Amino acid sequence: MSAPAAGQQTAGHDAAVTAPSFGAEVPSVADGSLSTQGRERRFVFTALVGVQSQPSYYGADENEVVPLFRPNVLAFDFGRLEGGDDELSDDPLERPLGFAFGPSFRFIGERNAADHDELTGLDDIDATFELGAQVGYVWPSVEAFGQLRYGFGGSEAWVGELGAYYVTRPADNFALRIGPRLLFGTNDYTDTYFGVTADEAAASGLAEYDPEGGLLRAGVEVIATYRLGEQWWLEGRARWDQFQDDAADSPIVQQGARDQGTVSIGVRRAFVLEF
Repeated sequence: MSAPAAGQQTAGHDAAVTAPSFGAEVPSVADGSLSTQGRERRFVFTALVGVQSQPSYYGADENEVVPLFRPNVLAFDFGRLEGGDDELSDDPLERPLGFAFGPSFRFIGERNAADHDELTGLDDIDATFELGAQVGYVWPSVEAFGQLRYGFGGSEAWVGELGAYYVTRPADNFALRIGPRLLFGTNDYTDTYFGVTADEAAASGLAEYDPEGGLLRAGVEVIATYRLGEQWWLEGRARWDQFQDDAADSPIVQQGARDQGTVSIGVRRAFVLEF
């Protein structure tokens, strides 16, 4: 589960802390040795670095290319607190069946009215970091998940995502998944990104608008993952979304675009930290 999203975003205790180990001693995901069973202090994660083409802001009719950093937690074991596999984009070839849970992150960049003529008169919105949890269930060819996050920064509100993927594996080192994604937000969330206050309306010429929370957008995502080595993956994503309900009726979206597209590509690396 991304993160996601993203999405878009842990520590030990007790005993002496030793320096974390990186790189050469990272075990193989393929042979199952990333399991934390029998280890007291271990944190296994991946980090993806790449580039992404995304809408300049919610409702924008143009995209911008930005650097991409997407972390995912594979597993952790801190003695009393233990968690298994995280999301479906880490190693699509070795997914354990059944329930999976873990953290969920997403980063939303700032919205600066000065950068877009059509936003003149609207308030700026600071960048937001969303942090929360996710739970999913994995079948042999289907994966479903739900995420719940709270934002810090520009949007201090709750947001949730639901999604599912159909998974196919044309080759031993390649997996392709496709499926729907739904994004929900509270009233505070929709007010932040889609609302227009009386002062903003007077300054911008847009109609005053006070949206309600609920379903904000619905779309479909395709993820292609190719394993380059034991701890390396090449990952590409393409996603199309369409704003729904009160988000679609926002004057910001009405003067921009209801349909939004995002494309990204990057390289993911697995790491193990032992404490």
